[in-house]
Amino acid sequence: MKHITDYLEKEQVTQLLECARACSLRDYLMLRILWRTGIRVSELLNIRLQDIEAHNQVVNIVKAKGGKQRRVLLDIETLDMLAKYVLDTKTPEDNPIFPLSSVWVWQLVKKYARLAGIGDSVHPHTLRHSHAIHLVRKGADIRRVQLLLGHSSLNTTSTYLRFKEADLLEMYNTIEF
Repeated sequence: MKHITDYLEKEQVTQLLECARACSLRDYLMLRILWRTGIRVSELLNIRLQDIEAHNQVVNIVKAKGGKQRRVLLDIETLDMLAKYVLDTKTPEDNPIFPLSSVWVWQLVKKYARLAGIGDSVHPHTLRHSHAIHLVRKGADIRRVQLLLGHSSLNTTSTYLRFKEADLLEMYNTIEF
């Protein structure tokens, strides 16, 4: 089983997001969406207004890996910020909300990681890994994590079941014997 090592602790994600927020609402929103949904960069860059079901807190990912489609959840606060951003930018309903390249998003993530002081090894997929690790640590079952990430195989998702010793100790200390 592969061991996921490139993820951020929640505090590090917060630092990253705060650096982006201080510089650009667009950049902040993109990074926040990557973190809150666990979607891939290519999926983020294909989201259009018509793909969002705000009343259900759902974003329809219509161009997922392998030509698949799936639905991911997004919190109301982020959806509200996104709606305001789309309104302010006058983005047409059928156009991508973030018309950028994947390379550009990679560069933005690296820039904000450096500004946040969390290193050069952070990339957009690090936020996907961080999202999955966070879900598992908070008790989400692996099948639901699989659905949210859009993995075909449960074996792929099971990589997120590997915990650091500190995680195991924290869980162990909450159990009443």
